[in-house]
Amino acid sequence: MNCTLLYYVVPKDNFETEGRVFLKGEKYPVYDIDGDSLLIAENGDFIFTNQLMKQVIEEWDLEVTEI
Repeated sequence: MNCTLLYYVVPKDNFETEGRVFLKGEKYPVYDIDGDSLLIAENGDFIFTNQLMKQVIEEWDLEVTEI
């Protein structure tokens, strides 16, 4: 399994989705795992396709910060 840090996302507000918590202003890493995106939250993670990750960033109102 290849794992490469792509960027960080920063929520503009606290929120919880599917039991995973994101805190306003915290940086959460997004890794490339064999062509998919792994997003690490406070208490778990998500695996999305790279295309879906773009949509998640928009819908969850996340800011992207480069490494």
